[in-house]
Amino acid sequence: MTIIDTSAHTVTGTQLRAAASHFPTGVAIVSTVDDQYQPVGCTISSLLSVSLEPPIVAVSLGTSTSTVRHLVAAGKFGITVLSATQGGIAAVFADREVDHYERFAGVRWRPGSNGMPLLDNGLSSLECEVHDVIPTGDHYLILGHVQALFASGWGSPLVHHQGTLGSLKR
Repeated sequence: MTIIDTSAHTVTGTQLRAAASHFPTGVAIVSTVDDQYQPVGCTISSLLSVSLEPPIVAVSLGTSTSTVRHLVAAGKFGITVLSATQGGIAAVFADREVDHYERFAGVRWRPGSNGMPLLDNGLSSLECEVHDVIPTGDHYLILGHVQALFASGWGSPLVHHQGTLGSLKR
C-alpha cells in the first residue's frame, strides 16, 4: 500500500487523480452543438445530481476542451448515460486526437426535444439548459437545469475505475 504524506508539500494533480481513481464513477457523453448546429461532445465521468427541486445536475469539463466553449455558447446540452456495452463509444469521445465532428460519425444519435444530440441505446438521457457556469481551477463546473429526461429502467452501466472501463455485476 502506498501512503502519500502531503503534510510537507502541496497535493499535486497526479496525486489527487490517483486518490480519486479509487471511487468508481458512471460514464456519460455530454453533447451540444456548435454555431453551425453540428453535434460536438466528450466523455465525462463527473455527473452529479445537485438538486431535485428544481432538477439540477452538474458536470465538470476541462477549460481546454472545445466542448465547453460550444456548450456555453449554445446555452443547452444533453447527457447520455452509457451502458456497459458502450465502452468503445466512451473511448472515441474521450480521445483528444479524434475531431469532435468525427466522434459522431458511425454513432447512432438523435436530437432531443431541445435539439441537443443524444446517443441511442444509453441507459438514460438528460436534456438541460445551462443554469450556471462556475470556473473552478482548470475546469468549469456546469450546472444544468433538467428540462426533459428518459430512463430505460434496465441494463448495466459503464463504470470508470482506476483508469479502466468496466461494468457492475448484478
